[in-house]
Amino acid sequence: MHSTGVHKVIDQLIFFCRRIGLWHGEDIPTATQLGLKAFCCIYYCLLPISFGIGSITGETVDESIFLAELSILTTVLTVKIWMFLWNQKSITRLLNRICVFSIQNDEDFVFFNGKVEKFIKFVNVFACGTIVATLGCSIFPFIGKKKAFVMDFAFPLDSRNSEIGFWMAYSFFTSENVLTFLPLTFSVLIWYLLLQCSLRYKILGMEIRNLGRITGVGKVKMLEKEQQTIFNRDLVASIKAHLHLRELIGELESFLSTLFLLQLATSGLCICGSIYCLAFDVSVNTVERIVHVYSLFNSIAELFMITYLGNEILLSSGRLTYSLFESEWIGKLHSTIKCIIIFGEYMKQSHEMLIGKLYPLTLETFTRILKSSYSLFNILKNTKQ
Repeated sequence: MHSTGVHKVIDQLIFFCRRIGLWHGEDIPTATQLGLKAFCCIYYCLLPISFGIGSITGETVDESIFLAELSILTTVLTVKIWMFLWNQKSITRLLNRICVFSIQNDEDFVFFNGKVEKFIKFVNVFACGTIVATLGCSIFPFIGKKKAFVMDFAFPLDSRNSEIGFWMAYSFFTSENVLTFLPLTFSVLIWYLLLQCSLRYKILGMEIRNLGRITGVGKVKMLEKEQQTIFNRDLVASIKAHLHLRELIGELESFLSTLFLLQLATSGLCICGSIYCLAFDVSVNTVERIVHVYSLFNSIAELFMITYLGNEILLSSGRLTYSLFESEWIGKLHSTIKCIIIFGEYMKQSHEMLIGKLYPLTLETFTRILKSSYSLFNILKNTKQ
């Protein structure tokens, strides 16, 4: 028997948030912590507003399209910041309920750890890419003879002709980039929770396949009555585990439904804007092109990760019926076989996460959004021509 818990990297992220005062412990948050949370949310709201005003007052259509894309993208990030800072109890509760469970078989435990470690490696690469992009945007104004930002966002002071205005705008832009790590941290937590749900279905399938079997060194001789008792005990435990897991995923779906609906609604526009900027090369230097590439990568990665992991939950839950009939059910009592048939019929309905009770969180939805992005790109291309 092995016990799993929240990965140490995720624990470190939570500890860091508590260390800087954005999250609190078990006690009631202080006035300072509440004020810091409110300040972060209100302050970050200025970024999508700045990009939105910049898209309206842009000198060219290409620049307006890029700033409008950034405005939509940062609006979603603002919602993530709000959810991350003000739903601490819900997030920690979901982490503890979903990530803390027991695994009986050694091989299943090794399989589980391998999948989690691969995900952590991906998270490290994603974090490094984000840090490089942030540093690039922060260093860009000092490259070249003329100080200029990667994008011409709206700012009350004249940052082009005034030294004070430039440093004020630079401080605003850099601090907003630093705050962007908060919604990206929340994205990592969301991916981690979805991964845990899919892995728990896979582990459950492995345990169902081994119903009534004694794992360990050597063979143990048992009477037929004892085998029946162990099989029935494991069957009841699997039924309870399946119902509990569906309940947990239902809570996660309810908590993230609004955010996922917003992401599905806006990701197509963001992907279309990035492809447009890259296809028509609206950038004037290499750094801007890198920003467009990162924006495209971020939009696709955010959408792909939630739909891919949602699709994994669908597939892993759909294999449970086959795992049940792979178990050693032949020769069991008539009452036991009847329970197996009923349980198998119940598990035939795969667990499909529905967003807004309309859109399934699957790879099919991902391809549909990409197709809609391509259609929007064709419209913009025809308009430009």
